[in-house]
Amino acid sequence: MTLINAIISLIGAVISGVLATIITIFINHKNEIMREKKTVVAEIFGYRFLLNRQRDAEKFYAALNRVPIVFHDDEEVLQAYEELLANSLIKDWNERGKKMNDSLVTLLKALCKATGIKCNDWNDSKVLNVFGV
Repeated sequence: MTLINAIISLIGAVISGVLATIITIFINHKNEIMREKKTVVAEIFGYRFLLNRQRDAEKFYAALNRVPIVFHDDEEVLQAYEELLANSLIKDWNERGKKMNDSLVTLLKALCKATGIKCNDWNDSKVLNVFGV
């Protein structure tokens, strides 16, 4: 009986170790994805004042260009991103500016929602007003 108990204990230890490793890897993977999403959101918020500038906007656009890759699994974010992209192609500067601001607010709020950042009580001006303008 002691050999059988030892084998059962050994099998239990191996299974629990493998199970713990799988769970840890899964949790770390989910945390890494969320960390990457929050980094993209922070960069977009940090550089949003560059949106309608002719120069120095590369960092903002680089962060925006990461959205479809990082948020590929969030339909609301992708839809808001596509709307912002479509509005960026408008030729009339007055119409473009207004629509870009509206679609940027929509995108920023969708990004916050996707990353768990509470922005329900933020109005559009709170999202658009920035330092350094």
